[in-house]
Amino acid sequence: MKKESCFIIRREVLFDWVETLMKEEKILAPVETDDGKFAFEFLNKAEEIRLNYDTTNLPPTQKIFMPQDEKVITWKKVDGKTVFGPGDGPTPMVVFGMHPYDIHAIKVWDDVMGEKRNALADPQYLAQREVTAVIGLDVIVPPPNSFCESLGTHIATENYDIMLTDLFDGRYFVEVATHRGMSLFLSVSDFDDATPNDHKLRRLVREEIATRYPETLPVPIGELHEFLEKRIHHPYFDVTGELCVACAKCTFVCPTCTCCNIKEEPALDGQSGCRVRECDSCQLPGFTKMAGGVIARKSPGARVRHRILDKFDYHHGCAASCVGCGRCVRACPADIADPIKALNLLRDEEVPHE
Repeated sequence: MKKESCFIIRREVLFDWVETLMKEEKILAPVETDDGKFAFEFLNKAEEIRLNYDTTNLPPTQKIFMPQDEKVITWKKVDGKTVFGPGDGPTPMVVFGMHPYDIHAIKVWDDVMGEKRNALADPQYLAQREVTAVIGLDVIVPPPNSFCESLGTHIATENYDIMLTDLFDGRYFVEVATHRGMSLFLSVSDFDDATPNDHKLRRLVREEIATRYPETLPVPIGELHEFLEKRIHHPYFDVTGELCVACAKCTFVCPTCTCCNIKEEPALDGQSGCRVRECDSCQLPGFTKMAGGVIARKSPGARVRHRILDKFDYHHGCAASCVGCGRCVRACPADIADPIKALNLLRDEEVPHE
């Protein structure tokens, strides 16, 4: 990153900037909900934004790329023939305040749904990705149960247009990474070039925040594959599976889960309809149901094992498809979704549960 692409803006200018952007763009940003938690929602006014949030219940990746009941195609009968039409088009937006761990999740989406899939790339994902600008925000308050630092997801180096860092002195460090980011930044009313001292301060802030993450991965990233492959038949999976209620919350709140289901929704008169995409989960019993009623992962233990392996063993073009955000821990009603607890128990001969 060139030095001239890094700037300093004051906090009050930042909110003026958001207000200016809202005149031209739809802004998806973290806001406080009625129960005191946080969620990514489209802003109505700049004052709604909460840049000191720890995390959100639902990740922004799901809201951007997997909206509920997304129409893939539409159809209607015309003179006895079926005429197909387009589904829901992309929604141009600026995602403001996305944390680095959620930005890392975009890489998984790119690897699973994007251009690397060649002919299998999802056209609606590609269309939405094209019209989505990302303004990232370095973490101020690490999320509960998070272990991003030990995964290296506490800092992002790609997949954003602008990255903001609160310097805790009334100023924000602004790193502009792309031409699209520069076009967005040009609407800032007042800014200064970042000095070498500002660069040093950002580094110190990042290093200090990195020490605040509450959890640490118990197995080094480079050893996860071998570690898990040796424990495919560990009793942990069956014991934990007996406690799983198959609610699938752990996957619905995961920023890297891309699984979906396609269903047909014809109109009552049978003359029109649409094909709809909705979120699905590997933790639901019917997820692997095939022709003839065969279910590949019939036992709850097999589904629990699949989730852990999918996050830390199966490679989606990255070291792990878990970004360490800790959302699954808070969402699980049975208190069994914690990846840190799972990896610790997998090291033991016995698998006790309270």
